[in-house]
Amino acid sequence: MSQLMLSAFYDNVNRNVGPTLMWVFMFLMAIELIYVMAKYLGSDDKK
Repeated sequence: MSQLMLSAFYDNVNRNVGPTLMWVFMFLMAIELIYVMAKYLGSDDKK
């Protein structure tokens, strides 16, 4: 029974949590990249 529980837990992490975390972090990195590009490429610092 414990082997079945461990197998079900592994399948849940492998198929649900992992890809979800990957999509969340990829979305956050895209937002961060857009923010940095807008901040540094869009600003005109004339001294």
